[in-house]
Amino acid sequence: MKYPSIKEQCCSAQYINVTRQILPITLTLFMFLFCEDSFAEDNDSWLDNMQVGVSQSINSSANWFDDFFEQEAGTEQANASAKVRLGIVPIEEDWMRFDSKVRLRAKLPNLKDRWDIIISDYDDNQEQNAADESINDASGANDDEQLNLAIRFIHSTKDNQYISSRVGFARGTDIYFKTRYRRKFDLTTWLNMEVEPALYYYLDHGFGAKFEMDFKFAQTESGLFKQVNRWETIQDDAHPSWRHSLLYYYQLSERAALINGVFATGRLIDDQYLYDNRGLFMRYRCQAVRKWIYFEVEPFVHFPNYRAHERTFGMALRVEINFGDY
Repeated sequence: MKYPSIKEQCCSAQYINVTRQILPITLTLFMFLFCEDSFAEDNDSWLDNMQVGVSQSINSSANWFDDFFEQEAGTEQANASAKVRLGIVPIEEDWMRFDSKVRLRAKLPNLKDRWDIIISDYDDNQEQNAADESINDASGANDDEQLNLAIRFIHSTKDNQYISSRVGFARGTDIYFKTRYRRKFDLTTWLNMEVEPALYYYLDHGFGAKFEMDFKFAQTESGLFKQVNRWETIQDDAHPSWRHSLLYYYQLSERAALINGVFATGRLIDDQYLYDNRGLFMRYRCQAVRKWIYFEVEPFVHFPNYRAHERTFGMALRVEINFGDY
């Protein structure tokens, strides 16, 4: 009989500990989210009063700022939206890993809705998909982020193309300027491609460039495959980074969806692809309690570089609250 090695026994014990400590919370949350009666209509509870109060406050602030550019009477009101996201992302050997994100956006009608202001506590300059969020949350990449402020100008927005520029502060005091161009191509009835080149400059990090190429295919009424490819380089880093992922979006109902994904990320060193991390995840996202509250449950398995690419189990539990014009 072959007995498991000490390393295999340790990995099994860690997996059992992860499961034993997180599974009861996850099962309770799933029972709550899948319950049809968990979605309530808006009423006068403290929760609704808080949401209305914050929404009115950010809309008032947006209109106060927009009034500085008023050119004629009767201009429509400015609209603002805010998103607060709180989560706990325990992984093996790190049970107290927390994550939070705040993002506020205001459109300015007195500037023809072509300018908007974006405030966040993470680098919103890096637009993220589901795989990016999973990688960053599990690795703690957002832990050292500071307040970020940006003003964005939309040059052109059409059905198949989008051009914008933004200037702002990232990571606290680092000033940056970025311009990006996005173009969509319908290759066949079941396949389309989207390319997005971007150029930017950070005062502390120098010039940078990013190129992203996405493919969407096999779309049905309830499902969609998306394959993402990204390459990025910046002046103060000698090794460009790369990231590839395959995502499947499936809508379970009007209030719930499932995202499955596999990914790989790393750096190009001496013309070789070297891994920083790879893994897979499954995210369940549900609208519950109120129409402006979302819950997410995301089990994942990563093989990160900081753990010598050893198998690492984890679970992300998140709640997202929306305010204003969400």
